[in-house]
Amino acid sequence: MTALTPGDELPPTLPHYLRPGLRIVFVGYNPAIYSAAAGHYYARPGNVFWRQLNASGLLTRVCGPEDDAMLMDEAGIGFTDLCPRPTVRAEELTTAEIAEGAARLYRELIESAPRYAVFSGKGIYQHFARHALGVPAAALAGRPYGAQPERLSRDGTPPAASGTVPYVVPSSSGLASKWHAERQTFLAVLAELLRDGAGSTQR
Repeated sequence: MTALTPGDELPPTLPHYLRPGLRIVFVGYNPAIYSAAAGHYYARPGNVFWRQLNASGLLTRVCGPEDDAMLMDEAGIGFTDLCPRPTVRAEELTTAEIAEGAARLYRELIESAPRYAVFSGKGIYQHFARHALGVPAAALAGRPYGAQPERLSRDGTPPAASGTVPYVVPSSSGLASKWHAERQTFLAVLAELLRDGAGSTQR
């Protein structure tokens, strides 16, 4: 499904599943061609997103890509991407698209104010933090996975002392299999934080 040739029409982008009151919003780079054509997030069989989400303790039933829209009401989980344009590889995105996407994503997260914004990869968060929050690249270098020190302010002034917590986990792509075990651990930690009530947006 990803073998595009010149002149092929790209599938439409995925809808952004966001609303106020969510526990988590998962943030991807941009829709893969396969997922965009399927109409659901992380739909490619080689992507471990749903398998690891089911094992994380964040859900009460086994879910798959077809459940993405329903999870807002069922589990307080939403989905969005840094950039909306489907591509075969994230490297195909332009600098302008990334900057525009970071600004749009910031507005989305401020308006929906989830407790955690979970970025699927360090690169995604680095783009977002640099373009939307003004964090210098040097300050982002060497950052570990997990909760980041920045907070997304509801009054629109970045960064803030309280607000949505950015939380970074390794990518779920099949190309990132080296880090999948670590990703599962960070999802389990996130589930525990939510059970304990940590990371409140202080709304």
